[in-house]
Amino acid sequence: MKTLVLDAYQRKEMKTSNAKKLRRQKMVPAILYGPDTQPEPIKVPLTRLESVLALATETTPVILNIASDDGKVEPKHAFIKSIQRHKVTDRIIHVDFYVPSETHKMHINIPVKFVGRSKGEEKGGVVDVVHHEIPCELLPKDLVDYIEIDVSGVDLGESLHVRNVRFPEGIKPLLDPDDVILAIIAPRGLEVEEEVEAIEEEEEVEPEVLKKGKVEEEEG
Repeated sequence: MKTLVLDAYQRKEMKTSNAKKLRRQKMVPAILYGPDTQPEPIKVPLTRLESVLALATETTPVILNIASDDGKVEPKHAFIKSIQRHKVTDRIIHVDFYVPSETHKMHINIPVKFVGRSKGEEKGGVVDVVHHEIPCELLPKDLVDYIEIDVSGVDLGESLHVRNVRFPEGIKPLLDPDDVILAIIAPRGLEVEEEVEAIEEEEEVEPEVLKKGKVEEEEG
């Protein structure tokens, strides 16, 4: 599992005006917290943060090298829990970092990696992905980069549910077992074609009553 590194600095001023000043200095206000970690306000360089976010998902460990005023640096192993962006400019204005505890289960969204080509795709079906990631409960030691799901057995018009997936040991999905992860949908044109074929097949089969009538006529 890859680990990213991000420099950070202690932050003492919590006023809104100070946060605005930090942003003008290309720094992003952030908070660090966890089961065994008291909430700690920090700040991180915007440019470096954007570089990390381009490579990270919620399951990517980030080592925060937090520098104090006296020059000491303390590394903290964390995950990016949430990102707040400006409604107009989309610029990052705040980040939450979560520090896990080895003995406390955490809730985290794990990306899904689909492998194989489904039977439905082979027949012209369209893949409709409902969940690109799955919320799960697990201990930090059981964390994986992604959950691999083989979709080769999913046919046209069928769905793959949470209950159909075998999750790695120690990982508990927080979705309902009946929730759909992926479905293979028939395009409208394909549906019409199948309906026409079905009608033609029905027309080719003579009703039993007519068959019996023909036999009686021939016998008579």
